[in-house]
Amino acid sequence: MAKIRTIRPIESISGKLKKKDQVGFALRKATKNNFTVTRDDWSMKYTDPAKAQAARVRGAKFKSVAQAVPERLQNPTYRTMDEQGFHNQTKYSTLRGYVFRKCWDAYED
Repeated sequence: MAKIRTIRPIESISGKLKKKDQVGFALRKATKNNFTVTRDDWSMKYTDPAKAQAARVRGAKFKSVAQAVPERLQNPTYRTMDEQGFHNQTKYSTLRGYVFRKCWDAYED
């Protein structure tokens, strides 16, 4: 463990200098010693690739459905069907939310 000696105006350094740095700086309050902490790639948080892929797929699905909702609301034939269906249900408080759910269910990969 390395020790850091700072100049008089600086009492302590805390954190990393850049986000990608592997070295962090901290002050131990009990002993008032500055110290460094190094982190290697193995100690970083592990992300399951399957979960990351599923999140990307959901993000792509959300994006395409969000783009389809205004198009469906502007189409007069779908608009009348959606308004009738919206008035016959109580789950969704807005027409846009109701149409979003309809498009979400209709989405195919």
